[in-house]
Amino acid sequence: MLFKNIIGHEQPKRFLQSALQSGRLPHALLFHGQDRIGKRLMAKVLAQAVNCEAAPPLSPPDACGACRSCHQIDIGSHPDVTMIEATSGKGETEQTRDIESRFIYRPLIGSRKIVILDNADLLRQEAANALLKTIEEPPPDSLIILVSSHPESLLSTIRSRCQALRFAPLAVDTVQDVLQRRRGLSDTDARFLAMVSGGRLGLALEADVEALRVERAAFLELVSRNSLQSVGALFAAAEAVAKSEQAEAALGWLAGWFRDLAIIKVGGDPSRLLNTDCLDELNRFATNLPLEKVLELAEFVETMEKGLERNLNKQLMLEGLLLRLRAALQAKAA
Repeated sequence: MLFKNIIGHEQPKRFLQSALQSGRLPHALLFHGQDRIGKRLMAKVLAQAVNCEAAPPLSPPDACGACRSCHQIDIGSHPDVTMIEATSGKGETEQTRDIESRFIYRPLIGSRKIVILDNADLLRQEAANALLKTIEEPPPDSLIILVSSHPESLLSTIRSRCQALRFAPLAVDTVQDVLQRRRGLSDTDARFLAMVSGGRLGLALEADVEALRVERAAFLELVSRNSLQSVGALFAAAEAVAKSEQAEAALGWLAGWFRDLAIIKVGGDPSRLLNTDCLDELNRFATNLPLEKVLELAEFVETMEKGLERNLNKQLMLEGLLLRLRAALQAKAA
């Protein structure tokens, strides 16, 4: 993979290529954005561009993708490029200190020693402090790339010493086009995956369309007539999801459901709907719910998603959402 082959993320690409061309690449970088959006891929491409053996170098700077160094980085065997994945485990402090030891000696065959630390936000306090020491006193010919989906969880002292580059989701139309070209998906399937992925191409390229549809059907059962017809059925449905340890996935589908309802209520573009194949059911709900109630429920789902991060009771939150929805539908019927 080369810079020129990466789809989207034009701002990070321009910055990195300009820094390479001017010889002013920072010693510490922080790539942040949603999970599976392309951050780790960009880090690997940068490592290839830095240590590429092509001569003369390409303009704008890029890897050749064919030399020994590019190949070794691609398969993970380059002696000067190390990929580490943080897991918040007990061995991380030593692993992080090992980063410093990797920079003691000059590069063996490349121009820089490079460490890519994925999921950097998972580092525990002691490991993060060890990493900070290395970033504060960067060895010559070193490059540390931190990859994070939750940069706010990193020490502020680490963030302040890194050049941060944000990776934004791609346009849905762009993801759909790539899926059709690379995976040969139909318009319907490609659109569905592009919407579900939220513009995260890495997720969209790997996702199983049918498995996602099955998952969606299971979680949208929460807002079905059967689940909402009685409080007992409602509680049973909420308990089943909470015990399945899939509350986060359920809330993601519910957020999409209420977003679709809001689009319908304001007369928005139908092509922006996630659940286009559930249009009859969506219209039935939209007919029975005022816009302010739809927006209130959508906001409540967002609050629930934040509650999961604070380990609030999943079952109680789901019960609260479904009771609100049931009450709103009954009020309209009355």
